[in-house]
Amino acid sequence: MVYELSNMSWIEAGEKFKKTKLAIVPTGSVEQHGPHLGLGADWIQAWTIADRVGKKSGSLVLPVMPYGVSGHHSDFPGVITLKFSTFQNVIFDILTSLSRYGITRVLFINGHGGNLGALSEAARKARERYGMLCAIAQWWDILNRPIFGQPVMAHAGYAETAFMLASRPEVVKMEFAILSPTKQVDEEIELVNLGSAKFRDGIIRMPLKTADVSDSGSMTEAHPKDSPGTTDYSMITREFSENLMNEVVDWLCGFVERFERFELPQISVSREKALEPLKKK
Repeated sequence: MVYELSNMSWIEAGEKFKKTKLAIVPTGSVEQHGPHLGLGADWIQAWTIADRVGKKSGSLVLPVMPYGVSGHHSDFPGVITLKFSTFQNVIFDILTSLSRYGITRVLFINGHGGNLGALSEAARKARERYGMLCAIAQWWDILNRPIFGQPVMAHAGYAETAFMLASRPEVVKMEFAILSPTKQVDEEIELVNLGSAKFRDGIIRMPLKTADVSDSGSMTEAHPKDSPGTTDYSMITREFSENLMNEVVDWLCGFVERFERFELPQISVSREKALEPLKKK
């Protein structure tokens, strides 16, 4: 079964578009992931997940978009970043192309949180212009639980290391694995992660760069008091990694089956409809 657009001839692609209205688009980034993971970790994970979902479900899978919005990581050598507007425009152009072939449902499998805003804006524009519905899946949102006591979204943390072991084990340097606690620079304004800090009993939003909170390029994505201070990557075995990958892939296979059939009710905006609940009182 051919499911990758890249492996189809234009004739095969035409036949596939007649049979489906859903496409999967993996997106990632090229940025540092500590001393033990490669710069391509985000797009490699997104591609591997998308590839496995396509293989299992038969869903159409587009080539991965490897570059993302990574300016906040740019202090580390090797980071390649796109501007927010550039990434958003590229994604919208991809959606425009897909709309010409009758695709009305697009699932983004996104491996980099910095892409989320631009993906969402492109999706909203495609909804308005083409009536297209887009969904954005991120493996940390799917798992939605701590991994061995660490936040699931920890950058180059337990979960991300596991996904790389399941994707490209030969490039993971476990002997250099480290998960840095968020660096603190002030006694009262306590940095939590790249986007927030604690002050007294409240939270303040504070967009930061990775180098502000981490010297290693990995980070717990949590205040040191809320996350274990030591890490033990020996728990991340190949078996654990495959099980974690399979959990996400199975979840997404169930989602794409339902999403392709998902329909919103027709939009109806009127004074009468808005006041209907009041009439029932």
